[in-house]
Amino acid sequence: MNERAAPYVLTPDQARSDPGTFPPVKATAADTGGLLTVSAGVVQPGAPGPPLHIHEDTDECFYVVEGRLLIQVGEKRHELGPGSFAWLPRQVPHAFANVSAGPVRLLGIAVPGGVEELFAEQAAYFAQLQGPPDPAEIAAIGARHRARAVGPPISADA
Repeated sequence: MNERAAPYVLTPDQARSDPGTFPPVKATAADTGGLLTVSAGVVQPGAPGPPLHIHEDTDECFYVVEGRLLIQVGEKRHELGPGSFAWLPRQVPHAFANVSAGPVRLLGIAVPGGVEELFAEQAAYFAQLQGPPDPAEIAAIGARHRARAVGPPISADA
């Protein structure tokens, strides 16, 4: 994939991903010729993020814009405030939770691009749920995108 999108500009409430996809994607693999995916997420107060997980083929990084984010990288936990940055190489377990009284706003970058397909499939699955999610279905979605849970979410009160 070497083609790239024409230049574009997004307002804060706009995204390149479908509405309901979390986090909202600002640049997709299709936009960047497969180089990267950029997302801008908001994690609500006290909310956990995803379970402890790994991406087989994708490196990620997070830049905290606002709030305090508890992040687990491997076995270690770190509390990140505004201006903090975390590099999460592929195959390293990671999870996060909001430990702020207010929202955490963060910028996420995934290299190479394509993680937005995982986000979109998860969002579509969660949108149609009538009850609790099926762990086997969550695992199957992750497997299709070379990601897998390796532990539970971390708690915001940890």
